[in-house]
Amino acid sequence: MSQTDHEVAEGLRILIADDSPDAIAQMSSWIHERWPSAALLSAVTPEDAVETASEARIENIILDLDFGAQRWSGVVVARKVLEARVLEARPKGKHLRTRILFRTVHAGDPGYLHQVEKLITEERRQPAVWGFLDKGSVPKRLAQNTVEQVFIYELSFTDIFAKQLKISPLRDLSDLEFTVLIYICLGLTNEGIGWRIGASRQSVERIISALYRKMKIPARREAPQGVPTLLESRTRICYEAIIRGWVNPHLLREEDVAMRDVIKNSIPSPSRLYINPDWLENGRIDS
Repeated sequence: MSQTDHEVAEGLRILIADDSPDAIAQMSSWIHERWPSAALLSAVTPEDAVETASEARIENIILDLDFGAQRWSGVVVARKVLEARVLEARPKGKHLRTRILFRTVHAGDPGYLHQVEKLITEERRQPAVWGFLDKGSVPKRLAQNTVEQVFIYELSFTDIFAKQLKISPLRDLSDLEFTVLIYICLGLTNEGIGWRIGASRQSVERIISALYRKMKIPARREAPQGVPTLLESRTRICYEAIIRGWVNPHLLREEDVAMRDVIKNSIPSPSRLYINPDWLENGRIDS
């Protein structure tokens, strides 16, 4: 390692957050091979990742996207860390930089791509620098070079993300269609969807018909009159979205929490929509 490498490694502190100890060990060995003096911390749960990043004031984070269906996603961990940075810096008038490198075996999963894309385009909360790596197929040298680019030279590494996003099947859906698809998976009625997107029932029905067509979901109206159909279209669209990876448990949990927050702040007129109070108050899963 050159003298320059020794110099940039001084003070290099990285948190590796992953539910797989083997993945943490692999990344740690790759980093120490290139920067022996780097200080590495680890976390195997999303809660530990948020706590460690906050208490140790870690600005460089390698973050898994999937800690398990019943836990926060890596995107939620990133959002919580970024929120804490904003709250910590505001009273002091300082700007704390946060550099995040997402590393995942779900590099081509449309649902995760959507979550990351949403995070990095948020005006209030976004990493100062960020990167994206495929955990399953990226060679050691590329991983090391990405760490250097993101954490040392502060240049985002988005090649893999941009490539996956370009070929994602969700590119065939408009943002509005994908939003409606999520609401269908969350169980919203057409009236509920209309209230959320500010559209009439007829407009919602047209959007859903377009989804059926694009996703090749058989419509009940295609059956002969008086003959029951085997498949229920609305249920089938949820199944297809999950099977195709267009949505995942993390995405649905986070969108459900966001919807509850919106409803609590702007509950529709009781004459227009009935909101079950048990669902609203007791069914929340913290994001």
